[in-house]
Amino acid sequence: MADPASAKQIHTQHCRFCNHLLLATTRDISHLPRRAGDAQDKAIIVPMTQTLDPDLDHNDNNTPSGTHTTLLLSTTVPDRRPTLVRREDGIEKRVLLRCGRCRVVVGYQLDRVHYPVNVGTAEGDESNRHPPAVYLLPGAVVETEQMGSGDEDHKEGEWRQWIREGVV
Repeated sequence: MADPASAKQIHTQHCRFCNHLLLATTRDISHLPRRAGDAQDKAIIVPMTQTLDPDLDHNDNNTPSGTHTTLLLSTTVPDRRPTLVRREDGIEKRVLLRCGRCRVVVGYQLDRVHYPVNVGTAEGDESNRHPPAVYLLPGAVVETEQMGSGDEDHKEGEWRQWIREGVV
């Protein structure tokens, strides 16, 4: 039987606008890095892989804690076609992720052309490419424990700024 003290806490994220459940993860997204530089959308980088990364995978004591899991729930709906974003170093293809209830854009994944090819697979084998991360727009999601607490107003402003400057 697993030791309850070593069990990871599951953080659930909801759509800020309709409170629909979108994401479950063992990571605390408030401690994850954000995109910077050419991306300039400050999206929160939520790794989808289950590997130990000392820079990303830590508990409240900043000690390595093993593997993590992130699940996009079936209520998170990806667009069928990627959106092209012009950047200084070229074009980035993003697949926008929308809330399954209100259809508001809450994040994106990079298109398959940006995924690394897994070791030991043929170069053209698309079936073995997996998204390394999901990018959550700042202020687009709220953790279950913070719903209705009133401290989300500054995060909604951050999301609105992204919409004014972004591609959506």
